[in-house]
Amino acid sequence: MAILVIICDNQPYAGDLIPSWGFSVGIKETDGWALFDLGNDPEIFLHNFTALGGDLKDVRRIILSHHHQDHTGGLEAFRDIGHPVALYLPEPFSRSENATLTEWGLKPRVVPPEGLTLDGLSVFPISGGTPPEQLIILERGDRLILLTGCAHFGIENGLTRMWDKFRRPFELVCGGFHFAFRPKRELAQVLRTFQQIPVAGIAPCHCTGDKAIAEFSRAFPGKFLRVGAGWKTTLASQNKKTQGENK
Repeated sequence: MAILVIICDNQPYAGDLIPSWGFSVGIKETDGWALFDLGNDPEIFLHNFTALGGDLKDVRRIILSHHHQDHTGGLEAFRDIGHPVALYLPEPFSRSENATLTEWGLKPRVVPPEGLTLDGLSVFPISGGTPPEQLIILERGDRLILLTGCAHFGIENGLTRMWDKFRRPFELVCGGFHFAFRPKRELAQVLRTFQQIPVAGIAPCHCTGDKAIAEFSRAFPGKFLRVGAGWKTTLASQNKKTQGENK
């Protein structure tokens, strides 16, 4: 049975996890973990991941949404991993950083502009924001799950682009919507976008900001999910029409 769990977030959901300004999500399948972002601190990431039953030796791949410390800080937890782990990036690290990651056993790879599909998990770079950023789409049955790190590109733009591409309803949209750093006047249009596209569950967190999270709660009382570090949900069976991972 597959699960999706928030490993790092500003707010706690499970009492034994450490909250911090950062974001990380884990997708646990029968053959191991895929990680989307790694929070802001390797010790906090490792504490939370271990408390949730994770083991670094079971991590198959890591996807980074963008190169900000609150999403990449946990990378150092993998310095003694002891086996190769694929690392998918929206843009290259520096030559020295890349050499260090390779020495640790990580295998950095920049996702191409058209995206990449990895066994039911797709990574899509989204233009329009700074720094370059990518989101994840999970195909589960006839529905989608959208995961976003900070959505510097505008969460409404990412959501609309994925709706235009797939034309399938979203079971969940989860992650940072960046309204701690966007003008409040833009929130009304974002709320309208979420009303116009079929979304069953809305889980804003991290950099969304408390005021914007409260607005989502008021606007979508039947869809809003209050989440934090330790929140988890069971995933439906994945769509079988996917491509294998490119090694």
